[in-house]
Amino acid sequence: MNIKLTNIPRFMQAEIEQLQAKLSPLLKKNMKYGFLSTVMIGFSVINLFFLLFKNESLSTSNIALGIYALIGAVGFALLKENKHNQKEIARMSRNYMLERIKKSSYVTDARKSNYYKKMNEQPLYAMNVFFEFLAEEQQRKDQSFHNE
Repeated sequence: MNIKLTNIPRFMQAEIEQLQAKLSPLLKKNMKYGFLSTVMIGFSVINLFFLLFKNESLSTSNIALGIYALIGAVGFALLKENKHNQKEIARMSRNYMLERIKKSSYVTDARKSNYYKKMNEQPLYAMNVFFEFLAEEQQRKDQSFHNE
């Protein structure tokens, strides 16, 4: 998930890099599971198809059927684990963003609760809400720096 975001400010890039560092092990594992499951399921389905429907002259080997079915079952298990990991990644991302909002000393508690509410009501837009928070926090940092 090495995202190169050149159109966003540096302070937002730093937060994304911290989030990526936290999620990196799970993301790598998830990519491996996704790739392996796709390959295993495809391999199994193709071989089962040819073994059952195209191989009319030879008797069907029960051992080969069992092996291909097992490979397919392992592939589907990895696919299910992949989906579970995706949910875990989303949960960890959301928790990171909520904790980051909670830690902010520049944004008022009322604004923090507003961001919490937005994240809970619209989880698909959590990253947009987080960017909105970071922009407001940076603006308040700049204001407090200029006021001093």
